[in-house]
Amino acid sequence: MTPKPDPDDALKIWQQRCKAQGLALTTSRNAILHALLEQTEARDAVPLLQAAQAHHSGTSIGTVYRFLRELEQRGLIDAHVQPHGRIRWQLRQARMSSAAHAASDIRRMVAQVQDFLHTLEQMGLAEIAPPDISPATAPPDIERTLAVLHDIAGHLGYRLLPQRTTPA
Repeated sequence: MTPKPDPDDALKIWQQRCKAQGLALTTSRNAILHALLEQTEARDAVPLLQAAQAHHSGTSIGTVYRFLRELEQRGLIDAHVQPHGRIRWQLRQARMSSAAHAASDIRRMVAQVQDFLHTLEQMGLAEIAPPDISPATAPPDIERTLAVLHDIAGHLGYRLLPQRTTPA
């Protein structure tokens, strides 16, 4: 039988997972994580609230629902809909959430690159490529890093523009 991990270690691991997913952890949210880690089966929001309030009395039902939804959106928690319409929540096992975590990291990186390309577009250094044009490749005399950026931009529907030189 595998020994149960130390509750403090488990909390630290889940705090790191949440932060890696871009979630801010307030005292109330940490109390909710404590409550989720203490449960042995999926529970609905009211018992989770009561358990969280044992760790931080200022935790509200609204905070519980918002945090549970954010955890669900990031693939860190499972929501089990009950026949009477209530939802029971349970933290997803680490092996299951690692794939969701990797997929979320990729989506977040793509969004960051798209934001970067949009900024380059605003600066006049890139433009949205028409959909009928295949992804452009970088000119052969360009640095390797810039060549990779040209390739990524092309796959995301952008085309980097040649650098403009300003007269001295």
